[in-house]
Amino acid sequence: MNNKTASTVIYGVTDRRDIPWHEKLNDFLIDNTPLPAKEKSLFFNSLKLLVGSGIRVSQAIKMLSERARSERLQRVLATIHYDINERGMPLSSAMSKYPDFFNESEIKMIYSAEITGKLEEVLSYLAVQMDKNLKLSMQIKSAMVYPITVFGVIILSGFAMMIFVVPKFKEMFASLGAELPWETRALIATSEFVQSSWWILLTILVAAALFFKNWKDSPEGKIQWHKILLDTPIVSKFVRNFSTIQIATNFATLLEAGIPVSKAMQVLRQIVDNKVISEEIYSVEQRIVAGDQLSEGFKESPEIDPIIGEVIEIGEKSGAITEILQKTGTQYQLQFDADIKNLSKMLSPVILVIVSVAVIFMGLAILKPIFALQDAFTGA
Repeated sequence: MNNKTASTVIYGVTDRRDIPWHEKLNDFLIDNTPLPAKEKSLFFNSLKLLVGSGIRVSQAIKMLSERARSERLQRVLATIHYDINERGMPLSSAMSKYPDFFNESEIKMIYSAEITGKLEEVLSYLAVQMDKNLKLSMQIKSAMVYPITVFGVIILSGFAMMIFVVPKFKEMFASLGAELPWETRALIATSEFVQSSWWILLTILVAAALFFKNWKDSPEGKIQWHKILLDTPIVSKFVRNFSTIQIATNFATLLEAGIPVSKAMQVLRQIVDNKVISEEIYSVEQRIVAGDQLSEGFKESPEIDPIIGEVIEIGEKSGAITEILQKTGTQYQLQFDADIKNLSKMLSPVILVIVSVAVIFMGLAILKPIFALQDAFTGA
């Protein structure tokens, strides 16, 4: 068994059994560190450049392992290099040992590239996709800053009202002996519950969040959740348009890289994020196997945007499927980028309604008994 050289750990090779406990703890923390999206994008971009310049894959992986910022990535790449160089494993097999780093679609594409001899083209494609995904993630996070901030302020303000403001009004109303309307009674009851049983509320919220996460991550729950997203106003538009972009651009690139339609469909199914639409792609696969044309298979799908089937049909007649799919993906991407920028404006009416309802309810709960008392004094 090889010993550790320099600071590099090779999984399954480097002996780490007799190290001090603090190093074992450090190993545990490193080995459970997720790969940041930026580092993954940098890895594929760098690997594309090195392989494109004529450097062997194993040597390129070794060079990248030595330059990796993340120690976890350094260990993974060092092990991949060892598996390729010492064990004779292909890159796809070596990468498949790390599903938390490299997803199934990426591994399948690398495998297809190894068969077709188009590794450089596929690495270029993966690098572009990583950049696009990173850009999209940043756009969505930027667009969600405003609504999340507003909702956060509303929730914090609500808790502050329940803890500091409502109790004072409760004392005032109690001293006057007034009969309180249902809005005020509900507000006071909520305030009392928040003050006396906040831990129950916190426990319920945490339990609900954990249950939702486990349900959403389960195979059945994921499909149900993705179905809900497809049926939810505003959200549905983004999900469907993004799925159309994924299908058009990825399918075009896969075909352009020389990957057969059947294999490209399998990879495409793994790439598309929404599982409902992913299942529809599988149905299209089955129709093609049964003898349907590619365009007919897509056009008969109830969940996939009809534009995909239409442009593929035009491409089948003109012999330019990849070009027309790429143009369609680009057009949808431009529209999607514009919609993301306008997301805050689209959510503004929803936020306004929620804030208005909360303000009106609070206003009625506090002002109605005051006006009732004023009328009583005036009458007296």
